[in-house]
Amino acid sequence: MKINFCSGELYLADNKPIRIEEARGLTIMCTAGTIWITVDGEAGDTFLRPGQKHTIVANGLALIESIGDGRIMIAPPRRFTWPRWIAASFDRRDQTARPVSLQLSQS
Repeated sequence: MKINFCSGELYLADNKPIRIEEARGLTIMCTAGTIWITVDGEAGDTFLRPGQKHTIVANGLALIESIGDGRIMIAPPRRFTWPRWIAASFDRRDQTARPVSLQLSQS
């Protein structure tokens, strides 16, 4: 495996898988070749062609391999952010919740 630090791409050689443990939330983007992804806890395998991506849902071991030579980019999990109306209910000084009043419309 080679890493292009300018583009952030990982160059994968044929039949040389990389393994990532606790991979939940990572997004694998294929930039060249055909990429084969198998994840413990996900049904079936995923095959990517250039321009396609897959976000890993399970938190098991992920094996990522190229069929022939290939390149990928790996994006970290997106940070979870609370909706603004929930975040606003927390007092930033002591991190305790304040009551929030909601009005629900009836249809």
